[in-house]
Amino acid sequence: MPQYEKIESDCVGGLRIQGWEISSCHKPILSNATIEQYAEELGFNVPEMIFGNNYLRVRHSATGKEIELLALDALKQVDTGPHSAKAVQVSIAEGWSESSRRNRSDITDVIKPFDWTFSTKYRGTTTGGLEFTASESGIDYQKLMVREEILFYDENVLYEDDLGDNGTSQLSYKVRVMPSGFFILQRFFLRVDGVLFRIFDSRIYHQFGTDSIIREFSTREMSFEDVKRHVPKKKHDDEDLSLLNNIQFVDGIIKEPITEYQVAEI
Repeated sequence: MPQYEKIESDCVGGLRIQGWEISSCHKPILSNATIEQYAEELGFNVPEMIFGNNYLRVRHSATGKEIELLALDALKQVDTGPHSAKAVQVSIAEGWSESSRRNRSDITDVIKPFDWTFSTKYRGTTTGGLEFTASESGIDYQKLMVREEILFYDENVLYEDDLGDNGTSQLSYKVRVMPSGFFILQRFFLRVDGVLFRIFDSRIYHQFGTDSIIREFSTREMSFEDVKRHVPKKKHDDEDLSLLNNIQFVDGIIKEPITEYQVAEI
């Protein structure tokens, strides 16, 4: 068992282990004033619930190389191209976007077209010279399946929106640290009622004692009706549609992701 030191404060938990400092911060939702500042900086109406002071930070002490998961940086990767607002076609989208503009009339002058689902292909913010390059191999999941003690575990939300009561858009992460290494899953999950489900996953893995970090980024999408067909029937042919709100259930349905592999040297 490697030696480690716990990090504990009012809002931050984590570990110092094997030359790494891994910390996860939980703070309250941003105030309305700060959310308006985000909207002005980004140029579009932002999610209703932003936990902009939450973060996951993984830092290699000897080199200063670091990767963080941050709400604002993730939102900077939301598509704002000229056709982005129509990337997901749904009858309520235009009306919801217009209603959102009216509700925040003080920032109307900076609003431009944007992907109203807040879909982001954010993979983390790297600093200190940490650079990922394409790789042909990914994470060894057989190693991750080996049972070992969990020294630290946390899960956290970076932002969330109910899309005007027409679905869910959420960016969150989970992190676990074992004696052998650490594993991170950042997930963007989207449900647009009657239209589609979408999952973007960024997985990061490091085995202690090696000189590299592996990152996988995968995308999956399936129509709402195709996922709904997997909902089991109950008595009297009723469907338990609450399962469509269960991210784990949807995750198990949507298969065959498109995956990119990357590696970074420490």
